[in-house]
Amino acid sequence: MRLMVCPRTKVPDYVEAPVTHFVSLIDPDEINTFLQPPRQTRQRLQLVFHDLDDIEMTLPRYAKYSAPTEKHVQSLVEFGRSMAPLNDWGLLTHCEAGISRSSAAAITLLVSAGYPPQVAFGLVRKVCPMMLPNRRILRIADGLLDTGGRLHTMAQIYRRKAFQRAGYEDPTNVLLAEAKAGKAKPKSLFDRIFGFLSPGWRARIGTGATMRGVDLQQAARDRTTARRKNFQY
Repeated sequence: MRLMVCPRTKVPDYVEAPVTHFVSLIDPDEINTFLQPPRQTRQRLQLVFHDLDDIEMTLPRYAKYSAPTEKHVQSLVEFGRSMAPLNDWGLLTHCEAGISRSSAAAITLLVSAGYPPQVAFGLVRKVCPMMLPNRRILRIADGLLDTGGRLHTMAQIYRRKAFQRAGYEDPTNVLLAEAKAGKAKPKSLFDRIFGFLSPGWRARIGTGATMRGVDLQQAARDRTTARRKNFQY
C-alpha cells in the first residue's frame, strides 16, 4: 500500500508515481481547471466543495459557500470500499492546500477500505504531518461507517494539540466566539421595525414625539431653565 497526500499545485509531481487511485477535491471555481492525473491511475474520484467546517457554516459570511455534504462523504466511503482488499494499490488525495479536505478524505478512504480508525489516522499523519483534517467530513464519516464518533474526536484532539504546539489560537474558536457574540445581541423592537425602512424614510418619520410636533431638545432646555429658576428662589 502506498499513500500520498498533497496540495493541488503538487499533483504534477506525481505524474509518474505508482498511483492507482486518485481522489481530487476542488473548489467550485476550479471545476473547469484541467488537472492531469498520474499515468497509472485506474480509478479516479473528483468531488467539488469548499473547505468548510461545521463552525464556519454557522456564520452568514459563508452562506454562499458549498460545504461538504453526506453525499460527498458517501462517495468517499464507496470509493474506499472498492479499494478493498488492501493489496497492491497507491492512493493519492489532494485538495487546495493538502492539509484539511485531503487528509480527512484519506482517513475516510482508509477506514472504508478496512483499516481501524486509529491506524488510518496514524498513517495519514505520517505522510502529512501538517494535516488538520476537516472535522465535518469526519463527523459525517463516523455516521456512515458506524465508528462511534472516533474519527471526529481524534480530529478534535489532534487539532487542539497542533495549535497549542504552534502557539496559535485555533481560528475556528475565534469564529465560534464571533457567532455566539452575534446571537447574544438581539435587536430591539425599534430596530426590528425600522430596520425594514430605508434611511430616507426613517429620517422623515423620526420619533413619535417629532411626529406630534414636539422638539425634544427644546423641551429639555425648557426643563433645565425651569429648574434653575426654582433653585434661585
